[in-house]
Amino acid sequence: MGLSPGSQHTGKVCLKVSVFLVCLLVLTSCALTNPMIQEPPVASFEPQHTPRLPVSISEPTQSVTPESDNLKTPSPKVTSVEATVIPTEMVIKTTQYDLDAVFDYYQHSLSVTETIRYVNTNPEALIDLILVVEPNRRPGAFRLDSLTWAAGEPIKDYEFEGDQLHIPLPQPLISDSGVKIVIRYALEIPEIAPPSTTYRPIPYGYSERQTNIVDWYPYIPPYRSGEGWLVHQNWWFGEHQVFDKADFNVRLTLVEPVQDLVVAASAPAEQEGDSYVYHLKAARSFALSASNQYIVQTTSVGDVIVYSYSFSFSETAGEEALHNTADALELFSQLIMPYPHSSLSVVEADFLESMEYDGLYFLSHGFYNLYEGTPQGYLTFIAAHETAHQWWYGLVGNDQALEPWLDEAMCTYLEHIFYENVYADYLTGSDQSLVDWWWEYRVNFFEPDGWVDRSIYDYDEFRPYRDAVYLNGAKFLHDLRNLVGDEAFFSFLRDYAIQNKNRIATATDFFGILQEHTDEDIDGLINDYFRR
Repeated sequence: MGLSPGSQHTGKVCLKVSVFLVCLLVLTSCALTNPMIQEPPVASFEPQHTPRLPVSISEPTQSVTPESDNLKTPSPKVTSVEATVIPTEMVIKTTQYDLDAVFDYYQHSLSVTETIRYVNTNPEALIDLILVVEPNRRPGAFRLDSLTWAAGEPIKDYEFEGDQLHIPLPQPLISDSGVKIVIRYALEIPEIAPPSTTYRPIPYGYSERQTNIVDWYPYIPPYRSGEGWLVHQNWWFGEHQVFDKADFNVRLTLVEPVQDLVVAASAPAEQEGDSYVYHLKAARSFALSASNQYIVQTTSVGDVIVYSYSFSFSETAGEEALHNTADALELFSQLIMPYPHSSLSVVEADFLESMEYDGLYFLSHGFYNLYEGTPQGYLTFIAAHETAHQWWYGLVGNDQALEPWLDEAMCTYLEHIFYENVYADYLTGSDQSLVDWWWEYRVNFFEPDGWVDRSIYDYDEFRPYRDAVYLNGAKFLHDLRNLVGDEAFFSFLRDYAIQNKNRIATATDFFGILQEHTDEDIDGLINDYFRR
């Protein structure tokens, strides 16, 4: 007999170690109201889950004071040379983005001054840089106002086409040295497109309920020694970007007061006069989501504050998303490695899609609408999936265009591990375990097949891509676990994370570290699931 969600959840994680949805929903598997400003908690983490109740609920009541073969495409102009020259600027080891943005909520626009302090961490010198500018892929959405070097000299010989801004360097940038660039620009945030069977929803944009400021700033992609910049052609369902770790300092200032405005972000906010100020270290992205309709709920996992931002009609589902996120954060911190940031935000998306960013993720409003008061549903296991991306994408990066299985298969299988641990004793109405139900409902119903290790460019539709990379990828990991045993499997996961923390991992890294943890012959599994 199934237990109620309240009695089922003990708040302690045990480490024992409709089938048809709305078509688009099945295919697709930030925020303070003044003066709701909290000092960022200490980033150290000792998993110690706060019980489900009480939950802090904030009702905003005050206005804010204003003031195929389409693979990796490195630019042929981007080359490296062996050289020893005086560095342009000596800086700290981590690339840093300082973003000073003035936000017009009603006009859906931003005016931004961005300072990039880029560090060449490669062994060879670079003679040019690439900036990826995602907003420029949309006509009229990005206006470049100025581009200068550190001392204010204009950069005149750049080339800007599509989402790539190419900057030749005045002298080679040697290893462990840096350069500073200042770029001023304006953004016209587009309206979020309606659901489509052709294109996957893009989170960047605004609706009647929210404005999502994601993938909004020019950034320098990873550089792979001997290959070039990891810059890819965009694809119709996204997932083509690759990010290095960087430090972010963000200042957001409102043009005018907005009654009840709440801004969700990848980090907690500090208030300095009329501005919200954020600091986030060692992250792959910085995202915000603004709305005057958010209800904010919070809980804690050790020193980490978890925020839920949902609309008023989704308050109950928003609380469930909050606790699913907290439970997953605690579990994965214990199984893999501690979560590195001081907060994690889950935001109800006003579009039929879920998407991860460092310190924040969107969860489709369709999952909130389908919530029926139990953990048996998309709201729960996709919350676990998106939380898992804080490890597989956030802590451990990968080339999401060419090797998407390294994050998506891992996060999908962690849905299984989440149910296995957090809801070990929960039974469905048919006395089925949630783990068995998950395999039937999430995976086996779709009869997934296809090679796990194909790139996003091998698929013209999202469904075959999801079936092969996400679902068949989860089957591979489950078979791998059964072959090598739990002890070796989870030891491998931890070691893989430790050795690749803050890096861009590859399949070679994955299998190389796996071989350090097992003597089992995995060739049969490789032949079953991989085309390499």
